[in-house]
Parts: sequence; structure tokens; C-alpha cells
Amino acid sequence: MWDDRDIHWLRGSWLNLGVAFAIAACSMPLQAASSSTLSRWLSSAALPELQQLLAQHPRYAQQRVLVAGGAADGLSNDIASVLSSELAGHPGITLIVGGAARVEYRATPGSIDELDCLAGPDFDYVLQVSAVQPTAGRDQVRLELIDVSTAGEPLRSWQWRGEFSDAERAQLRRASPALAADGSLNAPWSDGDVEAAAHSLSRNFACALRPWIKSRLGLQWADNANLPTLFAATVNTSRALLGSYGELGVPADNPHYSVNVRIERFAHDTWQLWLTGTPHRADLPAVHAYTYFKSSDPGPPLPVARPALAEALDFIDVELVDATQADRGQSRADLQLTLRIANRAEWPIEYAFSLSGGHFDYCVASPGYYRHDHYGRLVGSVAPGASVVRRLIIENAQHRPTPWFGIRKCAGFRDLQGFEEFASQGHKVTDFVRWQL
Repeated sequence: MWDDRDIHWLRGSWLNLGVAFAIAACSMPLQAASSSTLSRWLSSAALPELQQLLAQHPRYAQQRVLVAGGAADGLSNDIASVLSSELAGHPGITLIVGGAARVEYRATPGSIDELDCLAGPDFDYVLQVSAVQPTAGRDQVRLELIDVSTAGEPLRSWQWRGEFSDAERAQLRRASPALAADGSLNAPWSDGDVEAAAHSLSRNFACALRPWIKSRLGLQWADNANLPTLFAATVNTSRALLGSYGELGVPADNPHYSVNVRIERFAHDTWQLWLTGTPHRADLPAVHAYTYFKSSDPGPPLPVARPALAEALDFIDVELVDATQADRGQSRADLQLTLRIANRAEWPIEYAFSLSGGHFDYCVASPGYYRHDHYGRLVGSVAPGASVVRRLIIENAQHRPTPWFGIRKCAGFRDLQGFEEFASQGHKVTDFVRWQL
């Protein structure tokens, strides 16, 4: 059975090695390597399993895979070149060379129609190669298969342990030639590339939106607080660039998409910066764009101003989970509402809700027959990004559905619709929703 969390520890012997990098330079078959321990491990252990996995496993077959060095040393990149050469053309494996389209960043067009949105190379998975010479212990080469969409823990790992030859140590010490930054994994942006990165990110996001524009799309930008300085500057510039397109705007209401920012650490100093668009309409798809940065210190989060008090209601969601009653003696009942309260903001929110509870004369559930008995009130707070389930209780509502004498009375709610349709009618039950001071 396949297990995407398997970690394979494959050890090489202490024999002399040193030609993996030469194979890449000479485009020789992997099997032609001399008695290099590392190359024999690649040929007999790592490569066959990679070929089988990428070609036959239902998760990876026909998916786009990029082989890349995980460090800037010559040995990591040479091994990546060897693996790329051997995997290329293998049936069932779609290998990507590069990682991003090269784009000239000129003045932003006034219309999305003027963009060149031809798809450049892209990939779903990365096979990342890292060679390490520890200060103590055996030398190591680690291969990691990573899902680009999550950039989390490696799905699979292979590791060789042995001893590098003198030639391999020299390759490890040699810096790999730097490629011109383009936001790909092989050539990520650096700290000084904010403007170029923003042009790339906004262009790719605009291209993702373009097929769904009939005349104009409204974008609602979420409150992306606590972004490190480097990413905050890139996102702010991207937002300004997207706003310059005539087909995109920031509507006061009824937006087509909510735009959020996501940051994932891809390696110890390599980051993915995402723009994700969540549609508000069923006929629109989710869209995204991402780019890579290489930075050991992206900076502290920028200070974020607390939003205006009037905006707190826009960031709280209230869902009516259940509404029940519990009989209390022969003529009374307690009315109970179960609510799920979610805070989509970066600040804690305080809330207070009141609901009228009472009874309906003759048990006729019509406004003209409603009689108020008591109020129920729910007060609390919800942390940033959290959701809580709370119960609002209205005690001692009259409830005599089968009296010995007198009119029938059935306990019930007034303005229950206020919770059922909180987004549009929350004012019916809302005492206050405000930022917690």
C-alpha cells in the first residue's frame, strides 16, 4: 500500500565517489557512473522508486513535477540536474523545466485585455535536493517530494548517508550560478525585488481572473494583518496594481471575490506568497497566484491600525444551529437557541444579542397572536479567527398547549429570523457588536 508519509532512510557505503556532478555536465546516462557510492544509490535505490512513484501512484501520475536544488551549492544543483535528466521522458511523468514564465515588467496596462496571459511553466510538486556536510557525522543527501499547494511537511523523503569524495566536497563548497530572479522556486525574489515581485503576483492574479470578467469584477480585500514587512510591501503594491485595471474595483457591497494573503515557509529561507480569491457567487471558481521569495529575515509585522468601531459587524458571522424548548412544569417552558459565532477579523470582538421569547395564543404561529413574556440575552467575546458555540436561553415562557380551561398557549420566539439570516437582518437581535478594547 502506498503511504504518502513514508520516510525512506537509504545509506551509502564508505566507498570513493565523485562523479554525480560530472554526469550532469556531460549528459551521460546515470548507469555510466563509476563506482561512486552516491551515484550507485541514485541509480539503484532512489531513481527506480521515484520513477515508479511518479508514474504509477494515483496522486502523482501525470502531475507536473519540478526537480530543484534546495540550496545554492553546486552539488545539490548537479544532483537535481542528474535526476531531472533521468526522469525526463519517462512514461507517465510530466517533468517541468524552469518554474515560472519570464516576464518583462513595464508600466501596468489600463485593461486586463492588454496582458499577455499565456501560461508559462508551472508545477504541482517539487522534488527538492539538498546536500549537507555536517560538522560531525556522515555526509547527507536528502530528497524531498513537496506539494506546492501546501508547502508543508514533505510527502515523501529519501536520504543517503555516507562520505563525500574530495571532488564532491569541492562541488558542495562551490556556489551555484545565480539565475535572474523571476519568482520561480529556482530563481526566487530577494528582499530588494518588491516592485518586480508585485508586478508578477498581480499580473498572474489578474490573468487568473480574466476569463471570468464579463464587464467588471469587484474585489473585497480581507484585513491581512501581521504580515512581515517584505510581504506586506509586496501585497500593498500588488493591490494598487490590481486596482489600476479598469475591469477590477473595490465595491461597497456585493463583491465577486474576497482576496486573502497566505504565506508558507517552503524551506528554511524560502517562502511562498499567495493571493487567493474566494468567490461569492456559485458561477465563479476559486482563483490564486503565488510567487517565491528567498529571505532569511522578511522583517517584523507592520503595525496594524484597529478598524473603525462601525466595521466590527462586518467581521462577525452568526449561525443558528438549533432552536428547541424544554418544558418547565405544566404551564411554562424554557426556549433555547444554539448559536455558532465566528470572528473573521484580526482583533477580538465583543457582542451582545437579545431575543424576545413568549407564546402564541391559540398556538397560532402568526405575529398577530404573539405575546411577549421575557427576553433572553447573550453577551461574550470571540478571539481573532476563532469560532464559539453558545446557547441563548429565554426562561419561563408561557406554554399550555392542552389546558384544562382557557385558551391554548404555545411557547415561541419573536425575530428568530434575525439569527437565521444574520448577515442581512442581524439588527433585529443585535444589541452591539464591537471591537474589544
